[in-house]
Amino acid sequence: MASTEVYLCAVVAVILVALLATAVQNSFNQQNLMETPTIPRAKAVLTSCASIRIKATEDEVFDVITKFDDYSSWSSLISNYKFDLQGLPQTGSRGTFRLSFDGFGSRTARFKITLLDRQRKRFAQRTTTYPRWLLGSETVQEVVPIEGQNGVCEYRTYHTIQGLAAYYLLMAATEELAETQQKSADELKTFIERPKR
Repeated sequence: MASTEVYLCAVVAVILVALLATAVQNSFNQQNLMETPTIPRAKAVLTSCASIRIKATEDEVFDVITKFDDYSSWSSLISNYKFDLQGLPQTGSRGTFRLSFDGFGSRTARFKITLLDRQRKRFAQRTTTYPRWLLGSETVQEVVPIEGQNGVCEYRTYHTIQGLAAYYLLMAATEELAETQQKSADELKTFIERPKR
């Protein structure tokens, strides 16, 4: 008898959480959700974006964002990239990195490179620390030329999150995630445009 009551309470709790998650997601603008190489738009809960113009060539900017062992020289948010295998990182490479969020502390996250297209200047990595149904995220970075402006390009980045725990971030940390994306873009610009010695 007691186990039946516990089972019914669990079912009701799951239904209430699902209804709450649906209501929260429907209250936010679905147009802002972006798919990534491994997260379809239909499964995305939240996307934060940033872009910035940088006085440098696309190759120069892409070289910086794909030089993983140098992230700490320009980023206060991401550092300590370590890959599981030796050699040049490529699509499918796995490892860990250190992630810092203002107000949330820092933690080590596991990741997998899901896209590394040196020709099109696109790079994406997905966190693998938690099961995707609980919390999954993927960050895409790309560098695009600006027509008619040699030596200037646009750096774009977006971070899409999926899973049940993503609804907490949607309600509690949407602004912080957007500010973090922009801070990272600003730091990249400052580093690349710094006076050369």
